[in-house]
Amino acid sequence: MRAIAQLWLLPSRQMPLLGVLAHLLWLGALACLVWITPHTDGAALGAGLLAMGSWFWHLGLATTLRSACQPETFLLPGFRHRLAIFGLLDATAWVGQPALLALALGVPYVALGGALLLLAAAMGFAMGVERWVSLLFWPLLVLAGWMPGLVEAIVQGALRSPLTLPLLLLLAVLLLRLALHPMLQVADRPPDTSPLEGLSMGRGTGAGTAPRRSALGRRFEGWFDAIAQQAMDRALARYRGQPSAARRRALVRRLLLPHDNAAAIALRIAIMAVFATLYVVVALHRKHFNATVVGAYAVLIALARFPQIGRGMQRMRPNLADLYLTLAPATRRDYQQTLADALLVLVPIGTLTALAYTVLGIVLTHATQPGLMLLVTLVVATGGGLVALAVHLIGPQNAVGRQLVNAAVLVGTMAMYWAGVWLVDALGYAFGGGLLALLTLGFGLGVWLAAQHEYQRREPCFDAPLA
Repeated sequence: MRAIAQLWLLPSRQMPLLGVLAHLLWLGALACLVWITPHTDGAALGAGLLAMGSWFWHLGLATTLRSACQPETFLLPGFRHRLAIFGLLDATAWVGQPALLALALGVPYVALGGALLLLAAAMGFAMGVERWVSLLFWPLLVLAGWMPGLVEAIVQGALRSPLTLPLLLLLAVLLLRLALHPMLQVADRPPDTSPLEGLSMGRGTGAGTAPRRSALGRRFEGWFDAIAQQAMDRALARYRGQPSAARRRALVRRLLLPHDNAAAIALRIAIMAVFATLYVVVALHRKHFNATVVGAYAVLIALARFPQIGRGMQRMRPNLADLYLTLAPATRRDYQQTLADALLVLVPIGTLTALAYTVLGIVLTHATQPGLMLLVTLVVATGGGLVALAVHLIGPQNAVGRQLVNAAVLVGTMAMYWAGVWLVDALGYAFGGGLLALLTLGFGLGVWLAAQHEYQRREPCFDAPLA
């Protein structure tokens, strides 16, 4: 039972906020069933809360199990058996127990509700393993937003049809089969890319482990790797043809950030633009949609890259020793300066990404103030990127400290974004924009220069992280 308890605690340990939120929704759903009149309103509210909590929980569970189900893990005695027991207990907690409680209270459509809960859990789990499954979820949101009458008619017809229950169960089983097959398959671990290539801490894995990637994910990664190899070959050929300090920095940048070249950035923006387009299309059904929100969302996407810096540099320490010997710097300060200069390119890349998504949002939403959105996004993304890079470069070494620092940076950046929107709107582009640039860029440059000085002062560390 200890191993099963550890599996249950795994998502909460790696993503505490998700674990707390999911279980609070679970408790709230049971409270709705018990204390609210067990009829249509109370049952619908409880089922909605439970489905949302189950989706969140199983999304995080699949994400963490992808890193736990490594080839060497299956050599543990009884691992598959314990994993199966854990799955049965999980299904009992999120589907069986609420269904029995609803049946005892006389709630209608218990079987159909249980099948929907199982489908929500299977959908969340499949989306955590196979990222492309989320593409199946977005059209449902678009349909619900644009044609609520049609959705209501479909739901009413489904309640009366005897085929609804077996079809829901079949779809849930197919999603679970789709998710479990790559997770339980014992195969060679794919080669690691640079630890600085992760998009966020939430998707990272522990030190020394590589995440399980879906077929579509491996296809995308293959494209990025091929582009990175071509960019490395070009940078190496230019350096050999005419060595210089600038071309040596370019080589270091290609080593540390292989997927941050012009072609890879364009491909990444194109892929993310698809999801951004779906997000905007789903939100457009709202009558009072604020197009300025698109700029804030674009800034958040740009800042999502920086939390990986501190954790990735820890994992790269043994490789950085080889880089140190290759560069043979005159002083350790020069070496630290080289690393800081190489990572600084992430700031203009983040700003370019935010501007690209903002332009896309302006086109999709037919924004009435495109100049305001572009100006505020440009200034805030640049200033926020400088601050994020600085604090993650020299910030806390533990996971909790990094999460707190990242939360503070995100909250501060969003506050500055909306303050900038108000300043430009109230004082005009020249005065309001100038004041915003003075405050934001001045603060960002000051924090970056101080962090760079501190980073240069530190001695290089090449020891592998403990965890």
